[in-house]
Amino acid sequence: MASYYYLVATLPMLRYEDSCPFSCDEFLQLCKSNVNKKDYKIIAEALSDNNASHSFVKKWYQFNTNVKKELAEQRSKKLNINSDKYKNTNDKEFRIVEGVRAALAAKNAYEGELLLMKLYWKYLDEESTNHVFDLEGLLAFAIKLKLLERKSRFDVVEGNKEFKSLLNNLQSTMKSN
Repeated sequence: MASYYYLVATLPMLRYEDSCPFSCDEFLQLCKSNVNKKDYKIIAEALSDNNASHSFVKKWYQFNTNVKKELAEQRSKKLNINSDKYKNTNDKEFRIVEGVRAALAAKNAYEGELLLMKLYWKYLDEESTNHVFDLEGLLAFAIKLKLLERKSRFDVVEGNKEFKSLLNNLQSTMKSN
């Protein structure tokens, strides 16, 4: 198992409240010259959402899938849609059920999405606790970086403008029919 003391020591500490220090592409370039080819491929897979070949990434995908399934189930219940299609048949995790419930109860979709991102962040913190200078630590860093990059693209003013535009288009379409 490879250790990446030098690389990890040069990386900034990622905190959910902070902005993204650099892009995922820049991180990949940094990894390209500092990790072995096999580990680089695994990190690139984790950032591109391709097939997971590493157990850490597989667990991450499973957690992400469980959150999405719980979201579908709770949303369908909220809309009074009773269909097996939306039932979460996976084992229920309390933190996922409660995290999704809090996100759906948020005052707006933006706040809800931030709560879900915090749920993901906490999961990654827990899974990488004893992995600082190894591949798992780099994978957790990469996925957290991806979350921060996504969060940095949220713009409330632009989002509201886009929502109003979509709503106006929908209303116009409904009036013409």
